[in-house]
Amino acid sequence: MASGSGSKDYPQRLYPEGKSPLLKKSCHHNCKLHEFIMMIRDHLGEEIYNDIMNNSQVGVLLKLALTSFIWSAKTVQYFVSNQLKVDRNHEFWTLIGGRPVRFSLFEYAEITGLNCDPIDPNDKLEIDHTEFWAEIGVRGGEGPNWNELEARMKTCQAWTYEKKKMLALLFILHVGVLGLHRNSRIPLALAKTVMDEAAFERQPWGRYGFHELIYSIKIANLGGARYTLHGCVQAMLVWGYECIPILAERAGKVRPDVDDSVVPLLRWTSSRCRYVFETLLEMDKSETEDHKTTWIRGLPLSRINMKRKMRPWRILGTRLTTTMLTMMIMPVMQNPKSHLKPLEQRHLLQQQRQ
Repeated sequence: MASGSGSKDYPQRLYPEGKSPLLKKSCHHNCKLHEFIMMIRDHLGEEIYNDIMNNSQVGVLLKLALTSFIWSAKTVQYFVSNQLKVDRNHEFWTLIGGRPVRFSLFEYAEITGLNCDPIDPNDKLEIDHTEFWAEIGVRGGEGPNWNELEARMKTCQAWTYEKKKMLALLFILHVGVLGLHRNSRIPLALAKTVMDEAAFERQPWGRYGFHELIYSIKIANLGGARYTLHGCVQAMLVWGYECIPILAERAGKVRPDVDDSVVPLLRWTSSRCRYVFETLLEMDKSETEDHKTTWIRGLPLSRINMKRKMRPWRILGTRLTTTMLTMMIMPVMQNPKSHLKPLEQRHLLQQQRQ
């Protein structure tokens, strides 16, 4: 990839510019936020909904559901179609206005507020789940799927408060954290944690959810008419608003009733307003001093009155200045082989399909 000032050595595009097979496909997701309100609050009760929302780390997803956040597939599809060839399990890079931008586990943690700590391989919950699984209608050796959870929610009115809450947590894991297909099952080891509140709350649900999201992007179906993303896809959309001011100005809006103490996931409203992404980027470039670069910012940088004011950004409690951000990005641009490896298998598969 070249520019007027010379060659840029950051990772290559996964697809040639404007030639991504994903551009002509329909982008879908399984993180249906309205399902939380319909299924949990309407069937299990307001008290359980509020309990989880206010006292659990996954409560941020129930709060998001109440904001009526609008999903914009067009914006996320632009990110996915312009991704770079990166072989890292917890990073996604895309090219925006000629500049590489990262969406990693750090940004996901900052946006959602979910626990993204490393997974402890020794933290294995030993608990007898067979009786509760039988009540749900699930075989003992596997986790439940969406259909099984929905069916039981409609007939569990006589259940105890504790069992209803466990059922609600399973539904939140399936739909909000992992964003799985209705027929897909929650891994048994993760599903069992709902039976022990302390075990559930110490799980790094953010890491599990982010892995599902990134993995679904990297294995997106190139052969069908549509592809589906897993995990909390709304976090990627908010990341776009936080990083690209011109996009936030046209398609997003900071909620007037929240302040900077609220996680970015709950600070934004969204829309499906019509726009051409490339046109927005050209407008942005025309407003910069050199008329060549798109203005990108770090996280979290919510602006008051949409003023372009740079502030230090935080990653898991560390204040990171824009100078440090440049130091992080430049090594990738100068020597990608020492930092990032191409997705060789994916590239080979792509060539075979072509």
